[in-house]
Amino acid sequence: MELLIARLIDGVNYGVIYGFLALALVCVYRGTHHLNLAQGEMAMFSGFIAYALHAAGLPVILAILGAVAVSFVAGGVVERVLIRPLGAHADYSILLVTIGLFLMLNAAAGVIWGGDPLAFPSLVPDRPDDYIGFFGTRLRYLPLLILGVLLAVMGGLFALFRYTRLGLAMRATASNPESARLLGIRVSGINALGWMLAAAVGALIATLIAPTTTLTTTMMFNFLIYAAAAATLGGFDSPLGAVLAGIVLGVVENLVASYVGFVGSDLKQAVALVILLVVLMVRPTGFFGSKRVERV
Repeated sequence: MELLIARLIDGVNYGVIYGFLALALVCVYRGTHHLNLAQGEMAMFSGFIAYALHAAGLPVILAILGAVAVSFVAGGVVERVLIRPLGAHADYSILLVTIGLFLMLNAAAGVIWGGDPLAFPSLVPDRPDDYIGFFGTRLRYLPLLILGVLLAVMGGLFALFRYTRLGLAMRATASNPESARLLGIRVSGINALGWMLAAAVGALIATLIAPTTTLTTTMMFNFLIYAAAAATLGGFDSPLGAVLAGIVLGVVENLVASYVGFVGSDLKQAVALVILLVVLMVRPTGFFGSKRVERV
């Protein structure tokens, strides 16, 4: 039982990371209906920015907040310079641009900071003896912090979408951009805000997991794959669904890899692929996604 609890906790820890990054993907998709394949590399680059700010003498918390602020602005610049000129219906062009941005950021990080892993300090105690006992297993402080930050971000986004005029404009834009324009809503500005929020959320998760993964140019690649699967499973228009799907995916993947002998750690990604295919055959919009109905 203690071993099962430990594996469940490990699955939740990974699932929270998948859900966090999936939330960033949803922030972009809700307004533009485009998938940002460079989301992981934008987050990775933000982690290196936090490292540079900390190396310049800022405390860890200020370095993280500084990286989040820089990423927030950079997300708007990316949308304004690279995405908006392509138009709202240039789906394939935007997809190719995000792939190009992926490659550019990955190469730039390698040129600036090199290819060797870099250590980044944790906000909470992270020594081997720093943990909370729980049913015979160990709860580390850093995963608890990541979960707490995720809940806070989710609460903030819920309040933004539900109780503010800006959130109402974002919901209207996501639902029907043409009607939103007729109501006087600046759809392009709302779309830019989605990119800015996504970049900030990505910066948060990259800087929080950096102490355990170390900073490398490939640190977010696998996480992006699982995050895209989580967003698909939960529904690209449902922030809560994407987060919950990420946690479920992390738990199921870890349990299958632990208890199914031929899977192991080498075929863990195949578990996510199988789950994704099954759900898409049963419910293409995901568990919490909404079907789009168009009048013709």
